Amino acid sequence: MRIRRARILLWILITLSFSAKLDTSSISRDDRKSANPGGLAANLNPFTVRYSDSSSERLPNESDLVIPQDEDKAFLEEILGTVLKNKTNPSDEEKCIQILKYISSSFVDQPNDGSATKMIRDGFALCGGKSHSFAILCRKAGMPARYVGSMYMSTMSSHAISEVFYEGRWHLYDATFGMFFYSRSDYDKAGRVISFHDLVSNPEVGTAFKVVPKAGAGKYDDSIKAFPITRVGSEQTKRSKKEVKLLSRYRKEINEAYPIAYGSDDLVSYPVDANLLQVKNQWFGKVNDSNEELARYEARFAGSHYVGNAAPPAFHTWLVKASPLTAVNIEYHSVYPNPPKLRLVPLRGAKVIGCKYEDKKVTFTVYVNDSEAILSIYSPDDTFHVDAMHIYR
Repeated sequence: MRIRRARILLWILITLSFSAKLDTSSISRDDRKSANPGGLAANLNPFTVRYSDSSSERLPNESDLVIPQDEDKAFLEEILGTVLKNKTNPSDEEKCIQILKYISSSFVDQPNDGSATKMIRDGFALCGGKSHSFAILCRKAGMPARYVGSMYMSTMSSHAISEVFYEGRWHLYDATFGMFFYSRSDYDKAGRVISFHDLVSNPEVGTAFKVVPKAGAGKYDDSIKAFPITRVGSEQTKRSKKEVKLLSRYRKEINEAYPIAYGSDDLVSYPVDANLLQVKNQWFGKVNDSNEELARYEARFAGSHYVGNAAPPAFHTWLVKASPLTAVNIEYHSVYPNPPKLRLVPLRGAKVIGCKYEDKKVTFTVYVNDSEAILSIYSPDDTFHVDAMHIYR
């Protein structure tokens, strides 16, 4: 089932790009046929469907080096001076490990947002803030770095990590746990720090190493800088036993994660599984002017708290099980009034027969002519912040 779902949903990138208005009245049917030797009339108002592979192994681009304008570059340079002090001509990997030590030890685990400068000064963040701050410091040190997001994980719900590009490859560094995975059993500098794609392709690959004695301690000093790179589970302590259990769970959840975004601009599909064979309606989230329920990704394959041009940009792919030859309604409730328009694209066994916009709600009426219908919903112009979704027959 998982392989089948992946084939259906794997990176369906749909863009509607209508051509400039053309006067079709002056073009005869014969002219259209002559322009298309196959005998089909040319589509004078096409939309483009673009399929692409995952961005896991793409080369870096300009976005991977961008330091946003709201960052205090002098402050970041000062931090790097502290982190890389007494390091003579460090390699890119050595820079990454020292920055990883700083972020994973100096931050405590509390919600925060904003720029890396702000969060470093505050001294607290969760995985998203830590991975962002790590990536920004890596960029300031001259290395391309990007966000990696994984969703629908059983206990972590979702997780943000960073990858850094050097020596012709992407390399995974987890600033939340102060950890990376190495291609050899010992960190002997004869192997390589593996990528997130390596890890999801085979969750048992790589040896986990930690760079700090305890992540999230809110402390960074010379003892942290001097802490040796240590294989997870190699110490004979209670903490080490806990770390082994955490690592086992980490690998399991990475194996389950879907979707995965390689970069903040990597378009992803959030599945929505709806089953109306036994019930008349199904809710995803609650209508309460908040998208917190959906943002936690607690229910597997229940959409997301947004569709559209956020980070990462996203659309929903619905798998609807219903009695054939019936009409179903799909409602999207917005957190904010006057939300951007949504578009629905039938992919299998579905026909759109109606669409209604109200203040904070969009309702699509879909005719289902198969026991399993598949359709995609996206926002082409902006971000639709999803309060809740409701499907009923």
